[in-house]
Amino acid sequence: MSELEKTALLYSDEEDDNILDINRNKSIGPDAKLQKLHNQVNDVIDGMKINIEKVAERGQNLDILNDRSEQLSTSGDLFSKRARNMRKHMWLRTCRARMYLGITIGFIIVLIIFFFYRAFTAS
Repeated sequence: MSELEKTALLYSDEEDDNILDINRNKSIGPDAKLQKLHNQVNDVIDGMKINIEKVAERGQNLDILNDRSEQLSTSGDLFSKRARNMRKHMWLRTCRARMYLGITIGFIIVLIIFFFYRAFTAS
């Protein structure tokens, strides 16, 4: 075989494939074509069923996600309210402690002044 024949055989595959497809389609009868078309339609229907199931599943996942986000929002609001109440409670507790400390220091100062006044007036 010459180089020219080898090259011709290498590059003529596409034409040969097309010829084979045409001959193959001619050999297929109308019933076989109908069956092939029916199989393709069934494949498309199966693909659509899978897609519809995925969309339904996605919708369910979105509903679950929406419910969880609502619960999180409610929990966040409740946490905020409790934190505000706790802050007020701690502020009042701190004010009360400062008031008691101020009263105690004031009482001690009054006692010291009283004892100094008594010591200087007694002499």
